[in-house]
Amino acid sequence: MPKLSEAEIDERMPLAKGWERHGDMLVRTWNFPSFRRSMEFVNEVAALIEKSEHHPDLVIAFRTVRIEMSTHDVGGLSERDFELIGEINELRTDR
Repeated sequence: MPKLSEAEIDERMPLAKGWERHGDMLVRTWNFPSFRRSMEFVNEVAALIEKSEHHPDLVIAFRTVRIEMSTHDVGGLSERDFELIGEINELRTDR
């Protein structure tokens, strides 16, 4: 899958609600009420990651989870990133 152009990224950014652009990646951080809940969320994300065969970087710090999304083999953002972001954004984080 090819790297998206700046215009293509700008066009897709409204679909990435809650995510911020940091150079060649999109980043989002969640804070949970407990470590257990943060790990439940990570496991839900892991299932999506495995299904999509697309592996963003996950940073876990007690009750905080940060996802850094980029397509490493193209050196930037691809359509796969936005597809996975859409699936992650559908997960319930309020439990």
